Amino acid sequence: MINFKAKKHKILEIIYILLLFVVLLLIILLPQTAIQHFSQGLLLWATKVLPALLPFFILTKLLSFTSFTNTIGKVLSPITQKLYGVGGVSGYIYIMSILSGYPIGAKLTSDFYHQSKITKGQAQTISAFTSTSGPLFIIGTVGIGFFKSQKLGIIILISHFISAILNGFLYKQKNKTTILLHKNTSIQNPLGESMTSSITSIMVVGGFIAIFYMLLQTLLQLNILTPITNLFELVGIQKQVSTSIISGLIEVTTGTAMLSQCNLSFDIVAIITSFLISFGGLSIHAQAYCFLRNFDMPYAKFLLQKITHALISASVTFIILLIF
Repeated sequence: MINFKAKKHKILEIIYILLLFVVLLLIILLPQTAIQHFSQGLLLWATKVLPALLPFFILTKLLSFTSFTNTIGKVLSPITQKLYGVGGVSGYIYIMSILSGYPIGAKLTSDFYHQSKITKGQAQTISAFTSTSGPLFIIGTVGIGFFKSQKLGIIILISHFISAILNGFLYKQKNKTTILLHKNTSIQNPLGESMTSSITSIMVVGGFIAIFYMLLQTLLQLNILTPITNLFELVGIQKQVSTSIISGLIEVTTGTAMLSQCNLSFDIVAIITSFLISFGGLSIHAQAYCFLRNFDMPYAKFLLQKITHALISASVTFIILLIF
């Protein structure tokens, strides 16, 4: 009898190996281009991401060693249990995520799982509504920075946060599980552990940002995306628009910046941008999955969660535009 699961795993492994060889070949054939784009990606991380995320990484890690999260968990538990079938600590994760953005939600979910404050099933459910961007990026970078419109940023921000809450309903825990909120950690040096963990995490994030930035810029420079954009042109979508969308699916910052240069109506821009930010891009997926895999989260499930989040976000944006 054929083992389809093993066969599928083998096919995926072969595809993975081939992709790695293609990337290595590009770096070997275009070393100067690769180094330049990788350096630009590192600069983006060092000047924009590092200052914004590292303080949140450290402070939220320190908070996780205190009774504060247990207190928040007890207060929010009746709400989160009814909505999603998970403990109240998920509300704390959601709040921290919407304040700071990707990938804080994934990191906190992983931290609390390792401290036995949530179960594996709960962690996988929590990731459905706590993987969000933050107001600094949505309003500051995208709305005002790229599109010169605070209104656009606010609309996207509202739809992004509402859709995250709605997205959690699709992955609600059906079976009640024991909520462990009182386990004491054995960490003797919380400050040292918080610094070490946070610096390691932010370095991992930086590596992914630089790698994906390099890959995307190289793909754009070599016009490798052209065959795909030509297919979009057959159904009437401009090449510049399709290139922006594909780029956003890989690296959301670059994609939304490119989209701002397209000649599109306010409504269309808002809907597409909402979709891209809620999807997050493969770069964000890679950053988040480094933490999510700590509780055996299947990537296929996380990908599905981000796709539904993106679709709901675009729909909520459409409804907001109709009303206002």
